Amino acid sequence: MAAMEEVADQLVEQYEEESASTATGFSFEVPVGVKAGVQLKVKAPDGVQLHIPMTASFREGDKIIMNKNTETGKWGIKQVERPAISVEPNGQVTRRSAEQLEKDMGEPNVCTVCFNTSKGDIKLRIVPSWAPKGAQRFLQLVTDEYYSEVAIYRSVPNFLVQFGVISDQEKAAKYEPIQDDYIRGVPIQDGTVCFAAAGPNTRTSTVCIFLGEYTQLGGNPWETPIGKVCPESMDTLHQLYTGYGDMPQCGGTGPDPIKLEAEGNDYITREFPLCDFIKSATWVAN
Repeated sequence: MAAMEEVADQLVEQYEEESASTATGFSFEVPVGVKAGVQLKVKAPDGVQLHIPMTASFREGDKIIMNKNTETGKWGIKQVERPAISVEPNGQVTRRSAEQLEKDMGEPNVCTVCFNTSKGDIKLRIVPSWAPKGAQRFLQLVTDEYYSEVAIYRSVPNFLVQFGVISDQEKAAKYEPIQDDYIRGVPIQDGTVCFAAAGPNTRTSTVCIFLGEYTQLGGNPWETPIGKVCPESMDTLHQLYTGYGDMPQCGGTGPDPIKLEAEGNDYITREFPLCDFIKSATWVAN
């Protein structure tokens, strides 16, 4: 029970653009593993500790929107939003169609980010509805100028490119691992953008972009895509150098992220001079 309450605390997010003391609404998602009869302990923006019983009508991933009565000061459930996903008989989330993906990328809250790389600009569409927590972290990293002169240290032909390891440990330490997002049925395709992760709840700042379709991936919550490369940038994506192959930890002879973290970009330019870099990342107008 204590573990469930802790997870719920971490999932709370402010729902309206107000200060914590005057907020009249916020929302949170029902955590993975919550069963009927469990009581979630959730802290409201004004500091009030709420105890919300989970009935049989709630499901994992439901977004519970809370509202505060301005007269009584009491919090109550305003509405529950359920993700528009379906599940196959084998328990897997149904893969979203090309039409659904196109519609998702046209949503009003979708953001465009431009990576200025050593091969040219690569624009991405970041889709919060696919992975709210992942999208929020990525956009935070862009705002903080984290991806500045960052080596694309892992580049595997027809598989993926990966980046985000830096030598500035004080800077990297600012970003604690985030909770996983729920699986939304978004497939791993050529140009799909995901966080790299070592397992459940381990996403921090390392990102990978796939160079092909991989139907066997995307079935775990930590693999949920956060966006996709724009069509006009796909040629530039495929110009990134992949000749060094995978990193030693995966059986390759390419750059070692441990050495990159210890020695910085000098290690890359000295031993892998053809590696590409992300010079900067910026938000651009949609």
